[in-house]
Amino acid sequence: MTGVTHLTTLVAMTNARKLPPVADQVNPVANRYDHPRIGENEHVATGVPAVFHALQHAVPNNALPSLLTINKHKGFDCPGCAWPEPDQHDLNIVEFCENGAKAVAEETTPKKAGPDFWAQYTVEELREKTDHWLGKVGRITHPLLYDRDSGDGHYRPVSWADAFALIAEELQGIEPDEAVFYTSGKAVNEAAYAIQLLARRMGTNNLPDCSNMCHESTGSALSATLGLGKGSVTINDFHTTDLLISVGQNPGTNHPRALTAYSRCKENGGHIIAINPMPEAGLMAFREPQSAKTYLGFKEKISDDYLQVRLDGDRALFLAVNKELVARDTVIDHWFIETYTTGYKDLTAHLASLDDDELAAAHGIPRSQVLAMVDAIEKADSTIITWTLGATQHKNAVATIREMTNTLLLTGRIGKPGCGTAPLRGHSNVQGDRTMGVWEKSPESFLAAIEQEFGFPVPRKHGYDTVASLQAMRDGKVKFFLSLGGNLVRVASDTSVLERGMESNNLTVHLSTKPNGSHAWPGRRSLILPVRARTDLDMQKSGRQSVTVEDSAGKVHASTGTRRANRGADLRSEVDILCSIGRETFGDDFWQPMIDNYDVLRDHIARTIPGFENFNERLTHPGGFSLPNGPRERRFTTPDGKAHLTVNEIAAVHLKPGELMMNTVRTHDQYNSTVYGMDDRYRGIKGGRRVVLINPADCAELGVRDGDIVDLVSDWSDGERRAPDFRVVEYDHSRGGCTTYFPETNVLIPLDHAALESNTPVSKSMPIHLEPTGTRAEDMPPMPASEK
Repeated sequence: MTGVTHLTTLVAMTNARKLPPVADQVNPVANRYDHPRIGENEHVATGVPAVFHALQHAVPNNALPSLLTINKHKGFDCPGCAWPEPDQHDLNIVEFCENGAKAVAEETTPKKAGPDFWAQYTVEELREKTDHWLGKVGRITHPLLYDRDSGDGHYRPVSWADAFALIAEELQGIEPDEAVFYTSGKAVNEAAYAIQLLARRMGTNNLPDCSNMCHESTGSALSATLGLGKGSVTINDFHTTDLLISVGQNPGTNHPRALTAYSRCKENGGHIIAINPMPEAGLMAFREPQSAKTYLGFKEKISDDYLQVRLDGDRALFLAVNKELVARDTVIDHWFIETYTTGYKDLTAHLASLDDDELAAAHGIPRSQVLAMVDAIEKADSTIITWTLGATQHKNAVATIREMTNTLLLTGRIGKPGCGTAPLRGHSNVQGDRTMGVWEKSPESFLAAIEQEFGFPVPRKHGYDTVASLQAMRDGKVKFFLSLGGNLVRVASDTSVLERGMESNNLTVHLSTKPNGSHAWPGRRSLILPVRARTDLDMQKSGRQSVTVEDSAGKVHASTGTRRANRGADLRSEVDILCSIGRETFGDDFWQPMIDNYDVLRDHIARTIPGFENFNERLTHPGGFSLPNGPRERRFTTPDGKAHLTVNEIAAVHLKPGELMMNTVRTHDQYNSTVYGMDDRYRGIKGGRRVVLINPADCAELGVRDGDIVDLVSDWSDGERRAPDFRVVEYDHSRGGCTTYFPETNVLIPLDHAALESNTPVSKSMPIHLEPTGTRAEDMPPMPASEK
């Protein structure tokens, strides 16, 4: 989710800890150079173009040798998405997608962001660069220090010893809860375990992570209803299910390897229903790059039914579906409900009370399509419901996911082959980070196990999640911020507030592979510590090291980098850096053995986290091993041991006249915090990102037309937020909504605007209005080659 433009021009920070209200801040400046060209959107995902674009990135960045071993036994795990790995006997010749190739190419690039690069640009000058530009500079080669008090304005090389000493000095001089330890979803299990250990040794549970930003609504909903905040299906369930319902998903861009599984589902007679406000190529048709049929022009249809739901209308749609299911009573599994669930009577009474017209207004789906969806559920013997951020980043997202879970529980489709919940995580190990204890409110059993294993007192008070951490920075309550990967300044909402909040820290520390926008907003002092990437060889005292990740199906497998690259660079692994910080800060004797041999660290994991018994030995098995999954076995670890049917309200968002509901998404040339290029091939947009996609009928009502340049504005009690100079694109979008790219429009979303229960930023249903500038797209200057 990185930024592609410098979103704000702000006055120089003072040493004051309290930030001014939004209304007093300088408005964001326009990106003068963003000049998108609009063509036809595509209706087929992957195929030959995907191969071509993958090679465009892989070949010049020396990625081809690494791609031969990606996602295979004794190879390394893709640093992209968390799509479950097929069984080892079921692997293709190559096991990566177009965006996986781009992710690897970002790591294997021969370009270097060495000391000369940082000497060339001041922090202020870096702020004027796009994150796309920063990402193309190359790999960071040496530890770097910025000191605002020096007046120099540059990051300068620093030794590892001095960097660790500076961190230790800061941590020893502040209160525990004035420190925040953030974790990106690309961090491997071993690094995630080390960072949570470091935070708790410090005496705080301030452990925000990217799950807070994306799938916290999933964890909140599934933990309360099923007793486990993860999905309950395996990769084979995708292949064999009779009915796959996809909600708020764009697999062609975000996890293209899913399309192979969806294609197999269709081959086995499965039916697929897509629920999404826009048509997405990956949900319409697919060309398998490794199939000869692709090169003969054949394509495979993916979705049998496409329900173009209103933004935030998924909850109302599933309420309507469940109401009809209960009324028909043909596939309601009364034995399962009586045996395994509670709440049936309250749920059915609530569903019967709902007004059909109110539901229809909220979801926007014709009645005939709703009934057809119910017919498909009746016809099927097995059902999977799968979802991504399109379902999780709304104000009432937790209720939406609970209502989807109601559909499965009412029909007894949990704990059976081809049945269950399938939230698909974005980054490759975001689920594993949580399993390793990166959570601001870990259970007592885990905290007690850490305390017994390592012999220091572990705090019990809940810490800050991501939004709360940023609010604390804004309010002057945080002095130290450490980021294990990621680009938080760009991925979080309320960009202007976050930039100034980050600057208010005494010390910021970033463990990074490449320059990014967060580096341009340092604290009073800031360290950038260069890390080895997933593809890199990691040699420690005991020899070559492997690490592990957990995929979306709860399967753990090894990842072993082999690249001997970055000659002349002074890199360390994430485990080495985090444990070295712990060693230098606290002097404990357990840190160094974990650096020398990651098996030692995994032995600690095995003794403190259930499901990891004999961790090191089980890693030798091809394909790894699966963690326990209660719902998969119809074992629900809620307080009463039952799965919970829940009552959820429609709670539709009501817009004022002239407003649209704004949705933020990735481009096809983007993966979370990394922008690979300036195109969105599947949506027909090239050479720019400041676009707003709107239904033509909504454009006519609002008095704008395709090609108009408008400002996007959101109004809040603390003042307006404005994202200037967006090109209107008339697009096949559900009515009443519009879609933009993040992070360009993150500036519009207040930090305090978060989902109920999960506290996830509301990035998918933001009320905004348009203010035409009187300018047309053809009047905008093109982007200079130097900025591309």
